[in-house]
Amino acid sequence: MFSQASNFQINGQSIFTTASTIDVTYHGTPRAANHEHVLSISSVLQCPSPSQYFVGRKDTLRRLSKIFSPPVVTIWSPNTDVLKDIVKAKLKYSGHALDQAYAEIIKDQVLSAESLLVLENADSSLVMEEHISASQVDAPMLVMSTSPAISSLASCTDFSFHLPECADHEAVGSLMSSVEKCLLPAQRIITLVANGGSGKTQVVLQFIAKNAFRFSNIWFLDATSNATLAADFKQLGKAAGVGEEVKDVYNFLARMHQNWLCIFDNADDKQVYLKDYIPCCDHGNIIITSRLSEASEMDSPGWHIDFGDLDKEDAIELLLKHAHIETYKMNMNLAIQIVDALGYHALAVSTAGAYIHTTATCTLANYLVRFNKKRRDILTYRMRSLDTYQRTVFSAFQLSFEKLSYPSQFLMQISAHFHPTAIPMEMFTRAAAFTGKDTGPVDLDPPTEAIKLLDK
Repeated sequence: MFSQASNFQINGQSIFTTASTIDVTYHGTPRAANHEHVLSISSVLQCPSPSQYFVGRKDTLRRLSKIFSPPVVTIWSPNTDVLKDIVKAKLKYSGHALDQAYAEIIKDQVLSAESLLVLENADSSLVMEEHISASQVDAPMLVMSTSPAISSLASCTDFSFHLPECADHEAVGSLMSSVEKCLLPAQRIITLVANGGSGKTQVVLQFIAKNAFRFSNIWFLDATSNATLAADFKQLGKAAGVGEEVKDVYNFLARMHQNWLCIFDNADDKQVYLKDYIPCCDHGNIIITSRLSEASEMDSPGWHIDFGDLDKEDAIELLLKHAHIETYKMNMNLAIQIVDALGYHALAVSTAGAYIHTTATCTLANYLVRFNKKRRDILTYRMRSLDTYQRTVFSAFQLSFEKLSYPSQFLMQISAHFHPTAIPMEMFTRAAAFTGKDTGPVDLDPPTEAIKLLDK
């Protein structure tokens, strides 16, 4: 469990000291690991496997892992006496000393969510996984240090606290109340919002493939429409034996006090109100993928994830993977030109690579020339891979375009006549302020009517 632990020392405060001078106290009772008891409902609505071509998104995957791990709360203060006092008198947990013998006993057990793991004197360079196995620890953690850099270990900014050196008893009590709120069980809702074809679902599937052990059950739901959700809820309700109506499964999830995860994929329809499917409770986890910006309003406080197109390096790797081409310097230079032209959009880059691979006369060197000549053919080209995403670049864009209001569609059509970079924003602000009064005799066809359409 503690891969680098040595020099076990026990003092009166039940402190466990590791080789890296981090003091660790375990408060609570360990429970035996039990991953064998899995409900039969785990066999329904299973997640598809991620694409074998998946690349990048390390920051997003790291963020998801942090969010769905047990909460980590940090406290830093220059006053070491105050920090010690928190462990002695302020923690409302029963103590248990982690000596060498006890550590041996619990090494194959899971520290329960009802417990608390306390790390004192933590260094800001601490890599938590080097000391504690993620698959064994369900317990929340409290990390304390005299360095403000320790805040980077917190689950989110709301879980990081600073205690001034001159803090009095009242200030300490107020801080500990806030800490205890962070440690309370809570439902976690995360949204990944971006345009179609940007790779939202693939990131989620990649995360699940590596982190399934964190959850008691995982269900992958098609949130395309109310009809698809009702069908999936019926399937889950039937397997659970609770009834086949949406409200039956809704109530079942509300009373199932386990660390389950529901993934609502492709929640792109404004007529689908996910609050009708997600119970309001203090347990369970939700991930939502959507094109709708308003979907992010459902994020749990502090858990927002920014999601956009690929980084340039990742886009190059994805292109060459799909094209089955080695990463030689010349190939890299040609690949850069292609991904720059495609804006690092995951589906567009994947399609370009697949098209190059399957078209004998198409190469990295002539792809952009061919693209400009046969744009429609390439944009509507459908990859034959085994991925679950089957839209073409054009259909993915078309679906997003149709979700826009008419004035927004009209604005995009106007913008399409300009070069894609450096479109002057001043032109639109002037047009928005135009009243028609400043037209002269030479203005035979002023754009007043067009502006009225934009104002609707």
